[in-house]
Amino acid sequence: MHQLMNLNDVKKTIGEKPLVLMVIKTGQCGVCESVQAKAAIMLESHKDITGIYVYMEDAPDAASEYLAFAAPTVLLFYEGKEVYRAARFVRLDELEYVLTQYEEAWREG
Repeated sequence: MHQLMNLNDVKKTIGEKPLVLMVIKTGQCGVCESVQAKAAIMLESHKDITGIYVYMEDAPDAASEYLAFAAPTVLLFYEGKEVYRAARFVRLDELEYVLTQYEEAWREG
């Protein structure tokens, strides 16, 4: 996963890549670090999905733009549109299922 520092970079990545998984987190959040690390491991088996993360402290406008009211917030974008959201309590089994479904849909499309 790649760290992005501002809203423009986030929007550019979401606009250019077909599938983007974004984690919005805070610097002093242990759960955020764990969720991001587990998401990064998941993405190793999903080569078509681009992983990014942003700290709310670095880019509060990104947190605002994507209505991230809790940390961590995990968002999946498919062709520029938000298709999945999990905040605070992220079910990793559900996330894995959603990633698989959208990656298969993109490959078939």
